[in-house]
Amino acid sequence: MTLNQQSAATRAGTAGFTLIEILIALVIFSIGLLGLAGMQLRGSEGTNMAYFRSQATLIANDMAERMHANRAGVDANAYANLSSADACTDEAPDPFCATQGTSQGASCSAAQMAVFDNYTIACHIEDSLPVESLLSVTCNDVLCTVGSSHTVVIAWSEVDEGRARTGDVTLVVLP
Repeated sequence: MTLNQQSAATRAGTAGFTLIEILIALVIFSIGLLGLAGMQLRGSEGTNMAYFRSQATLIANDMAERMHANRAGVDANAYANLSSADACTDEAPDPFCATQGTSQGASCSAAQMAVFDNYTIACHIEDSLPVESLLSVTCNDVLCTVGSSHTVVIAWSEVDEGRARTGDVTLVVLP
């Protein structure tokens, strides 16, 4: 057998070998890309969960600050059993207790201010958190009296590891 015949025989035996190597490398590369896409999805879920939690914390703190500012409303139980369900409507509460543009806000009673606070927070929740998110404020004592603490809860739906779950932030507000 001459050198040319031996070289041709070697090439014929390995001609398809490089094509198989390329196909195997392509399969391995595809599996890697699928893993990368899965990690990207998990990262996106984590980012959304962190965003919702931070927004809910800010909103709960906003409600706590509003309650501290309206101590007379808290003492009169205007915040006890408060819920944001259906509170953000197209029609603003009357009286509108805040300055809007150049128009001065109305003078409001403590109870009216509590209704206005609920409206404002409910609209903030609607703008910042997923649909069906909810604020609830409850008095921690069976018989809510002056000085009773209140619990502010913001709840929302989120996706964690591909499963729907409810996230929440809870604050206890002391007068």
